Amino acid sequence: MDFRTDTPIYVQIATHIKEQIMSGSLRYGDKLPSVREYSLLFEVSALTMQRALAQLDTEGIIQAKRGIGNFVLSDCRENLEARMVDQQVQEFIARMRNM
Repeated sequence: MDFRTDTPIYVQIATHIKEQIMSGSLRYGDKLPSVREYSLLFEVSALTMQRALAQLDTEGIIQAKRGIGNFVLSDCRENLEARMVDQQVQEFIARMRNM
């Protein structure tokens, strides 16, 4: 994954995981790969990956179960879709203002 310099890497990773949920690559109830597996996949430190997963947990997208793993919550789609559309609109408006 190529990371942009204008956004923290953990935010970009969290957004990528959200997009996977929206596209159906990750389904509700699915167990996410471990922090170590994700760290290798994205080529980032475990701390960066933990921050990304913690953000998703805080947003109610995934649920962390200590000692078991992280799971996609079953009721997050509607809320996630609305937030992602709003984020895209805000980014578009910011880009247009900069032009």
